[in-house]
Amino acid sequence: MSIFDYYNYRKYLQDYYKQHKVLQRYFSYRSFAQKAGYSSSGYYLDLVQGRKSLTPQMLSKFIVGLGLNEKEARFFRLMVDFTHAETIEAKQQIFERMSLFLPKSAKILTKKQQGYYAQWYHVAVREALSILNINETNVQELAGFLNPKISVPQAKQTLRLLQDLELIRKENGFFRSVDKAVSSGKDISALFVHQFQKQMIDLGKEALDRYSIDRRNVSTTTMSVSAEGMIRIHQKIKAFQKEILDIVQSDEGETMVCELNVQFFPMSEERKVSHKEIK
Repeated sequence: MSIFDYYNYRKYLQDYYKQHKVLQRYFSYRSFAQKAGYSSSGYYLDLVQGRKSLTPQMLSKFIVGLGLNEKEARFFRLMVDFTHAETIEAKQQIFERMSLFLPKSAKILTKKQQGYYAQWYHVAVREALSILNINETNVQELAGFLNPKISVPQAKQTLRLLQDLELIRKENGFFRSVDKAVSSGKDISALFVHQFQKQMIDLGKEALDRYSIDRRNVSTTTMSVSAEGMIRIHQKIKAFQKEILDIVQSDEGETMVCELNVQFFPMSEERKVSHKEIK
């Protein structure tokens, strides 16, 4: 497990304990306390369960106990501040500092993984595994969780596919994503990507009838722009998408899978401007 996959230090400590309990038979809250240099063996569990908060005095001890290097320690300190922050504005400021430690882009998929985009629910299932605890015994819960729902055979087939594509794996008995975020690269056929985008656009149309106005945001704007204006709008859309991804990466306690479709395209031919008009 990587510390850079976490934003809530309580969750990180919880998973750290589970992993080391499996790897080291005699690992315990007491043995960690001894390594970190404090006396209360129950303090670790109090942190995980939210009964106490990590104090500045104890922070350095936990960095020692966790065996963090300098970069990891700096990230862990920010993670503690992020978890304790009480306002969205404060969390966003801290997250921007945390993001400097993270990879600059999502994992780029290879040609052999392009089947991921064959059906919309392959992508939705992968995201749902961050919310649900799914294994072979409760696949029906996964199938019924999506909206629109998919069949149990479709859910089982998708789980097998995602495993074969090395996009999910078993962790502590449940299926989890291998990477926080993935993206189509130049090796993925445009046919697969375009077909996937068409499916998502169709789901967006259906959302008008499926959800009330407080559960969705669908709007349209028709405009006339110059070539320069079009470039500026493209840049704004890219910046907006990055802001959304920042929110998603720093989000906690996910409860649903959502889709964001941003559409901006010409509705006419482009009128050629003469040199005289430019002058």
